[in-house]
Amino acid sequence: MIITRTPFRITLGGGGTDLPSYYTKNGGMVLTMAIDKYVYITLKPDYFESLCKLRYSEIEITNDISKLKNTRARQALLNHNLTDVEINTCADLSSKSGLGSSGSFLVGLLKAIKEFTQSDSSPKSIAEEACDIEINQLQEPVGKQDQYIAAFGGIKILNINQEGKVEVSKFSFDYNRLINNMRVYSINVYRNASDILKDQNKSDSKTSNILDHIKEYGYKTIELLKNNSFDEYGFLLDSYWSLKKQLSSKITLSNIDELYEIVKTDYNVLGGKIIGAGGGGFLLLYCNKNHEHLDNYMSSLGMKKLNYNVDFNGSTILGNHLK
Repeated sequence: MIITRTPFRITLGGGGTDLPSYYTKNGGMVLTMAIDKYVYITLKPDYFESLCKLRYSEIEITNDISKLKNTRARQALLNHNLTDVEINTCADLSSKSGLGSSGSFLVGLLKAIKEFTQSDSSPKSIAEEACDIEINQLQEPVGKQDQYIAAFGGIKILNINQEGKVEVSKFSFDYNRLINNMRVYSINVYRNASDILKDQNKSDSKTSNILDHIKEYGYKTIELLKNNSFDEYGFLLDSYWSLKKQLSSKITLSNIDELYEIVKTDYNVLGGKIIGAGGGGFLLLYCNKNHEHLDNYMSSLGMKKLNYNVDFNGSTILGNHLK
């Protein structure tokens, strides 16, 4: 049995500029952070039955992998001509959390497949194949951030040129101070990001103009964090969130907008956003003091706090018991 562990992520700046409709014309830039919340995948060959057994939120058993409903797993297995295998998945967070779960799942599965087939399992190789599967083969309305940060881990600047080539650079700053102020809470609403991303993955002038500003905010984020100007980053998040909501009517929820105004007024919140494409999952709030006051208020609303830190390993083989 092969066991992989692959991190989820939180975007710090530039989210959305990694979509093909934007970077093919303007180039993209995302500052992103892998966190120590994971999807775990086990893979083992089935020597006695000519079946593919796939367990995630559903259970699929078939003798024809082309009939798998899980499109990412199906395509990955088809690409590597794997048939008689058993794959099991579990995760620390929901598959619709807004923290890059689909990309993390695919990266973790490819890590296991490449370990099994003894092929190139470098972070770059896995990230590129995951992007090719999602963007080109499956035509999903996704970008390149999730696959790369899941594969590489750490805190990374992803520069994407117009041909889609991704340059991965390390980014160092006092992240512990940021994480202490950057509180994350479950809003108990989960959604499929595809519909929201379809709205964002447009090439019209309005969308392009908004993403131009988001990319500028991304470069400003790098500057602020490098200079330990964390409160200014909190205020920048507020401006970013106002801008991002213009990309789609599905990005936010009316009760979250009301909550957001309350915590800014009464609980020392300088800015925030719904993490990921929007519409549900987790709410990030930057609070520079009296953190317990905010935590208690959010808890009273049934919104649990996510305790997290940075993952610096990326997708990892925890064990290979086939050798």
